[in-house]
Amino acid sequence: MINFDPLLEAVKQQVQSAGRARHLTATLPELFALIPTDVTLADLVAGWRALAHPQSEHEETAVAHRRMMFSTLSEIAVPLVDEPGNLAGAVRIWQAWDAAFQKRWNPHQRAMAKTLARELAELQNLVKLPG
Repeated sequence: MINFDPLLEAVKQQVQSAGRARHLTATLPELFALIPTDVTLADLVAGWRALAHPQSEHEETAVAHRRMMFSTLSEIAVPLVDEPGNLAGAVRIWQAWDAAFQKRWNPHQRAMAKTLARELAELQNLVKLPG
């Protein structure tokens, strides 16, 4: 099991805007609780790094914003890992998140499910894994 406390503390200290830091430190533990036990923080960082790169010149504002947040989170987490992550592990993380959120009915969580599904598809495309 990964200890995410150092990452959450670093997010509190380094994310610009106290409101954004509070939102992340409230949301991330819910996601972290769903991460399979056989993947690493480095795998999560690899996923964040991959998703930080735009896929087209004309992405929606919300997608561009999430990409910036992925970039920020990966930069914050890099000092906390001592091994390279891999995208196959990242795909397993997003698969777990996608599966959990597809079953939820809260409107905010349903919107999150759509976002996670899009990100999962993007990661799967990057590693050419079957869906």
